[in-house]
Formats: sequence, structure tokens, C-alpha cells
Amino acid sequence: MQTAKQGDQTSTLLFDTGPTESIFTSNTKRLTPALENVSRIHLSHWHRDHSGGMLAAVKMIQDAKSSSTSPSIGKNKDVVVDLHPNRPIYRGVATPMGTLSLEADPSFEEIEKAGGVVDKHDEAHEVLENRFLISGEIPRVVEYEHGIKWGVRFVEGEWVPDELVMDERFVVCHVKDKGLVLFTGCSHAGVVNCAKHALELVEHSIPLYAIVGGYHLADAPEEQIKAAVRDLKELGVKVLMAGHCTGWRAKFEIERQMEGALVPSFVGIKTVI
Repeated sequence: MQTAKQGDQTSTLLFDTGPTESIFTSNTKRLTPALENVSRIHLSHWHRDHSGGMLAAVKMIQDAKSSSTSPSIGKNKDVVVDLHPNRPIYRGVATPMGTLSLEADPSFEEIEKAGGVVDKHDEAHEVLENRFLISGEIPRVVEYEHGIKWGVRFVEGEWVPDELVMDERFVVCHVKDKGLVLFTGCSHAGVVNCAKHALELVEHSIPLYAIVGGYHLADAPEEQIKAAVRDLKELGVKVLMAGHCTGWRAKFEIERQMEGALVPSFVGIKTVI
């Protein structure tokens, strides 16, 4: 979760909701975050491992707001869910033995029924009083970043190629005296494509300080891993909090090329950057 403060009021952006409602619920009970401060949920892309906890998240945030005695919470109990409008029926991966389908993401109707306020965006927009910028669709400009190999989606009764995952979006904010902090989901668009686009969306004089999230390099060839880390180094990134889909080989290459830049990333961590 990312939080911004204005006076006595705290506003929090929840970035994705995990793969299942039970996991979101159990992690919330263990970590006890201030759910009453969450005013917006951002979904990075339509993949069930990022959206599966959505309905539980909406309900738990609403319950936390309802039980809060804070005057600022009482003014707005809406839970806005920021979504790309192009939701697939199903997504999956084509294999030699057939297509492996992911479970369907929550629908717009299910989110609304749970009490969420659906807000659809496919272009860049600012949220939480302009403190965070959510990207639109990410341009693919790096020649070695190609999305999900063998990715497919179900359209009109058949599976069709869907390697680019064009509904993916990231979040970026400006941290005083540091620079831009970029939050990614899986970087299916390519972590370097994400980094380059983040710099294009804001003033070019502001450096890219940190990238937090998945880099989608776990199954990448060695040449791509080396090129991606090289380009991140050339972009001047100082902190790399590489998440779940980055892979150990990419983390090793980060440490080799950018010694000291790699920071651990796991559930429950609190990092001062």
C-alpha cells in the first residue's frame, strides 16, 4: 500500500489484492494495516493472481471505514476501484499439452455488487489529490521485451494470442529529495519499458530513484536479463526492490552490475527509501 498525507488526513492507495480472498484476509489480519484509510484500489493488470482478493478487499475496507470514528473517514466511505476497461473473459498460457487457463478475474458487476465504485481508465491519470500517477497503456519500445511467451486470452469462443498484456499499468510517485518511485505489477510490458515510460510521463529533470515490484525476468534468456539490468543502470536507478516474478538469475545479475542496489521485497516488509 502507498500512503499520502495532507494535514491530519491520510489517504492510501492499495496496489493489487493478491491471488485469493483467503490470502488477502489472512495477511490483513496478520499485518493489521489501516484499511480505513484506503480510498482507492489500483489493479495493475487483469491476471487472477493480482485480482483474486479484490472482493474481500472491498468488503474489508468498507467495514473498516464503517467502524472508524475518524471525522475524515466519515466524509467519504467509497472504495474506488481503478481498472483498465479491457477485461478479458479468461487469460491463460498455451502449452504443448493444451491451454492452461487462469481463473476469471472479478467482473465489473461483481466488484460493484461488493460495494466498490468502478473507475475505468486506459490513459494516464493522477489520483489521491495528484500525489500518485497511474499510467495508461505502456508503449513497447525496447526490442528485447516481448511480454508473456505463449500468452493467450479467450475471445468469442476461442483462444487468441495475447502476449503483450496491453491492459497493464503502473503507479509512480515523486519522493522529495529522492526522485521517482515506480511501482510495477509484473512488468509484462518489460521493466525497462515501464521505466522509460515513467520518465516520459513526468518532468524529465526528475530522476528515477527506485523500482518496486515484479520485473518478469524469471523465465527470460540470459541475454535479456543482462540487457535489462544494463539499461536500468544506464537510466540511473538507485534502488531495485525486485519482486515475485523477477527470478534469482536476474537478482544475481543486478547485484553483479549494480552492487548494493538490490533491496529485499516480501510480504510485510517496511522499507525506508
